[in-house]
Amino acid sequence: MRAARLRPWTLSIALIACMLLLPLAAPSAHAKLTGKEWKAVQAKYKTLFAQRGNSEAKLALLEEVASDGQGRAWRLMADALFKEVQVLSSIEKELADASAEHSELLQKGLKGYTAADEGRTKELATQMKDLEGLLADERKAADGIVAAVAKGPEALRKNILKRAKAGGDWPYRAAAVRVAALTLGEKESWGHLVRTLGKDADPRVRMAALDALGNAPEKWEDLVIGRLADPDWSVVLRASQIATARKLHRAVPHLINGLSAASPRLAQGMGKALRELTGENFEPYADVWSKWWADHKEDFEKDVEVKTGKKPEFPRIHFYGVEIKSDRVLFIIDVSASMKKETKNDNPKDRWKPPPTVTGGNKPPPPPPPPEEILSGPKIDVAKHELKKAIEKMPKEYTFNIIAYNQGAKAWQKSLVKANKKNKEAAFAWIRALKAHGSTFTDGALRMGFEMAGLINFDDKYPNIALDTIVLLSDGAPTDTSFPVAKLMDFKIILQHVREWNKKQQVVVHCIAVDMQPGNEFMAKLAEENGGTFVDR
Repeated sequence: MRAARLRPWTLSIALIACMLLLPLAAPSAHAKLTGKEWKAVQAKYKTLFAQRGNSEAKLALLEEVASDGQGRAWRLMADALFKEVQVLSSIEKELADASAEHSELLQKGLKGYTAADEGRTKELATQMKDLEGLLADERKAADGIVAAVAKGPEALRKNILKRAKAGGDWPYRAAAVRVAALTLGEKESWGHLVRTLGKDADPRVRMAALDALGNAPEKWEDLVIGRLADPDWSVVLRASQIATARKLHRAVPHLINGLSAASPRLAQGMGKALRELTGENFEPYADVWSKWWADHKEDFEKDVEVKTGKKPEFPRIHFYGVEIKSDRVLFIIDVSASMKKETKNDNPKDRWKPPPTVTGGNKPPPPPPPPEEILSGPKIDVAKHELKKAIEKMPKEYTFNIIAYNQGAKAWQKSLVKANKKNKEAAFAWIRALKAHGSTFTDGALRMGFEMAGLINFDDKYPNIALDTIVLLSDGAPTDTSFPVAKLMDFKIILQHVREWNKKQQVVVHCIAVDMQPGNEFMAKLAEENGGTFVDR
């Protein structure tokens, strides 16, 4: 998997220093903090904001800073936001690097770990857990700083927004736009938010603006509606989710217009929004909804033109009976030792009988179904067959990838590839070579999948979410990486990991459990929490 790389900050130190010296407010004649008290605050600030964590102490100090009410206080608060974003970025990069190294070791572990590899895998697991806890604490501090900045003077926000407009990496621009969304009544904040949503090239920054608008008290509706035509599918999906949560009925015609060009996954998200906003229960087809609109526009924003849509020509792709409505899909397939066991599915081959001989006929009876059409037998063989069927039906413009896992995990390709004939044939050869052995480290396989999606690695070269659907197949309860004897893993930990990786519900996770006891509860919950379908086979 690719390691995360963050671009260096594009603002020079000289520019930052210059901005921090801008007069944010005219000093009052009577400072609330004495000179001695202010020096103590500065010293404490220098110590605290050079450290990671300790969010409560940082926020308590900023309350003391704000109580001073002077320009010096607001300059310090602006600097605090900048420093906190730097800290967050450094932790995210460390976490992404550790996760990438962990995935590299999992690929080696598919055939079994050396003692050194197993030890390092466990070290990395501990490191990632610590970093995730630290990241949560720093995000709490960043949220508090943004809220504190929103309560300060307007000059403070102008300073921050000016700095963000001048440049800086995407995390700082994302923090600044969150500040703007909390103060939409101010001319500079409103203008900054409009510019960001319309012109910022990074969808993560536009997403941050939408997230902040999800709680904005006023003037948010047109901004959310505008993102229903965003060039990035994940931003459109987020706008649809906000429109639904905030009961934005004005969004209905704009959602209908977007269906004609929507990908299969996005069409499902927009269709869900339409059903909840209208009370209707139609499939997400533009032709159906545009006809409905013609009879109901008087109840909504009737002046919006709704184009006559066409029914999309999405192929019906199934995996173990689950319909996969996606053109960017990742299959994660369990190849643990238990997958050698027989399934209990009915086998058409066992029921097959040659047809009766036709009098005078000279053609031999047709042969029984070929081996690739079996529906029972070793679970690994059935999984290979179902996987091949699903991939075969994908149009050439669709993209896909496969991860096979046991106590380790191996990706077929580093990223999703087009479903053209050449790639399909290569995938089928890879699938045929898979062997069942080892344990069931589901957490590692899912982590690798969300890395591939771009939701763990923070690489500025690839800001878009690369996949929108994960299909997970397993026949056993999750275990850890212990080798050769694995231990059961608390599945609640895995669910919490996925909640963090998929917190905006952009990726659908379908789960297929094959003769799985225990473990069904985990698979069912994972699908439920991530908008997927659970099938017990």
